[in-house]
Amino acid sequence: MEFPADPLFYVVGYGTVFVISFLKGGFGGGFATLGIPFLALVMNPLEAAIVMAPIVALQDLFAIPAYPPRTWSFPNLKLLAPALLIGLSIGFLAFVYVDQRIVVLTIAAITLIFTLRWFAGRLRPASGPPPEPTGPSLGPALLWGSMAGFTTFVAHSGGPPLQVYLLRQKLDKTVYAGTLTAVFAMGNVVKIGPYMWLGLGEPHTLWTAALLSPAVPVGVILGRLWHDRVEAERLYFICYVLLLLAGLKLLYDGISGFLH
Repeated sequence: MEFPADPLFYVVGYGTVFVISFLKGGFGGGFATLGIPFLALVMNPLEAAIVMAPIVALQDLFAIPAYPPRTWSFPNLKLLAPALLIGLSIGFLAFVYVDQRIVVLTIAAITLIFTLRWFAGRLRPASGPPPEPTGPSLGPALLWGSMAGFTTFVAHSGGPPLQVYLLRQKLDKTVYAGTLTAVFAMGNVVKIGPYMWLGLGEPHTLWTAALLSPAVPVGVILGRLWHDRVEAERLYFICYVLLLLAGLKLLYDGISGFLH
C-alpha cells in the first residue's frame, strides 16, 4: 500500500478529521456530514464516505468516556433506538439505488426551514412567553430517528434530523451532547459492518482511514474541554449556526449535483 504523496491530502485530511472530531467532543456529534465534501477535495466522494465510517466509529471510543451514560436522556434513547435501526436498514438497502441528490436536497430543505424558523423567532419581538420545551414523544422520535438512521448511512448526515428533534426539548447542554453521542454510537456500531463490506473492494480506503485516525483523539479531547467552558445559550446558538451552514452546504451539494 503506497501512501499519498500529495501534501494537500494530509492538510485537508487531518484538518477535516480534526474539525469533525472537535465538534464531536464539543457537541456530541452530528457534523460528520462535513467530512465527505471536504475529503472529496482530495479523493473520490464515494471513497470519502467509506473512509468516514471507521473514523466516526473511532470517535465513539473517545466520546463515550467523555459523555458517559449519566449524561444520556434514556427516555429519548428508548424511542430513538428502534427508529434509528429502521432508518439504517432502509439506508443500507437504498445506498446504491436512491439518487443521493434527492436525499441531500430533502435534508437541506428540512434543516434550513427548521433553523430559519428559530432565527426568525429570535428576531421577532416577543409577544408572549417563549414556547414551552417539548418532551420525548413517540411520533416525532420515529420520524426524526428513522430519518437520521437513513441519512447517516447514505451520507453520514444524521445530525440535522436528530438536532431538529432534540433542540426543541431545550435539554441541559451536557445531556443534549451526551444523548447525541449515544445515538450516534449505536448507529455507527450497526453501520460499520456494511461499510467495511463495501470497503473490501477498495482496501486503500481502509488504509486511508487508519492513516487519518490519529487526529481523532486530539479533536475529541479538545472539543470536550471546550464544551465545559461555554455557556448553554451560547452552545445552542453555535449549534443552530452550524446547522444552518450544514443545511446551506447540503443545498449547494444537491443543486450542483443536478447541474453537473
